[in-house]
Amino acid sequence: MGYDLVAGANALIRSDEVAIRVHANNGGSVTFAVAVLPIPTGAEPWLPLQDGPPAYAEGAGSGIEFSLRLPRFGDAVQTVALVLYSSAASTTLKPLRDVSIDVGENNIRLEPEDLTVPSLVFAELYRRNGQWKVRAKKDGVFDGIEELGRRLGVRVTDRRREEPTRHAPPPRPESGNGPSRAGRGAHADWTGSGSMVADRFLITNAHVVNDAHEIVVSGFSGKTRAEPVVVDSTNDLALLRLSESFGPSRIAFRDAGVHLGETAHAIGYPLAGLLGSGPQFTSGSVSNLLGPGNDARLMQITSPIQPGSSGGPVFDDCGNLIAVVTATLSNAQNVNFAIRSALVLPLLDAASIDYRRGDKDRPMTISEMVRANSPFVWRVECFG
Repeated sequence: MGYDLVAGANALIRSDEVAIRVHANNGGSVTFAVAVLPIPTGAEPWLPLQDGPPAYAEGAGSGIEFSLRLPRFGDAVQTVALVLYSSAASTTLKPLRDVSIDVGENNIRLEPEDLTVPSLVFAELYRRNGQWKVRAKKDGVFDGIEELGRRLGVRVTDRRREEPTRHAPPPRPESGNGPSRAGRGAHADWTGSGSMVADRFLITNAHVVNDAHEIVVSGFSGKTRAEPVVVDSTNDLALLRLSESFGPSRIAFRDAGVHLGETAHAIGYPLAGLLGSGPQFTSGSVSNLLGPGNDARLMQITSPIQPGSSGGPVFDDCGNLIAVVTATLSNAQNVNFAIRSALVLPLLDAASIDYRRGDKDRPMTISEMVRANSPFVWRVECFG
């Protein structure tokens, strides 16, 4: 007898071979498949969008309809995660409609709100006392299949992942005393934003500065080179050291927790070269206290952001920094994500950097908040 399984429910698997079949209306033409991640790694993971089937799925014609031969996983494998995932070109599974997945005799249905991520564990096969069972799940991550594998303890290499556009390295002057590429007035290959949290130190995203051969930051006080001191790719944060001193920062970190519905003010340098050279301000609210897949590192905000906003600060109505902008869903309206400021503090502590703490007792007008913090929000220019 089969069951319609809700998240957390489980059922017995009655055969050594389990058929997997995805039913979906692919209204947005997103490329997708079911990845198979054995845990621990006694067998190789299978990413159908890039690899042919392994022995445990031998003969499978696609990653949408296939069978798993459970005895071929071997005794070391106790759990097998089944992941609905999209190609690297898609940041979300949301174009799919009416998604249900057969796992043997059982069916798991996914709702539209479950599909706002590019990778989602919808079920796990697990072994207890020599018997295999299936449990329905709804655990997704916004960062893709590689990050999901890391959290499960499985090394996953997505060779289809789109690499950032690589640019030829800047011409090197014959003399070490020659001007840098940035110093010659060249345009940056890509840009982001950042917060000067202490004299000579700035916080931005790891994805902003990764692969940069040269970094230049600029703000109200001037322009200088910068170099990464700590890069935390797991939490998408980077601490940069500026080559020159511009005095202490007045940015303060929020001491208390953030609440649903609070105001969220973002300042940054989006669409550099199109919207003008100064910082841009947008305002919204905290619309969810968790990120995709209930990721507690993130919060969801409605403050509009654009390319170039990444790494910029999010402030509360007292002018305290509560988060760092990291990502947006391109196919949704004002669904944006920011990294909680509590994750910034360990980086500053590791570098022995003093920082200011604020409270929620002194609300400011919006114009006061912008005037107080804008001088410490800098544009980050990266040269590949």
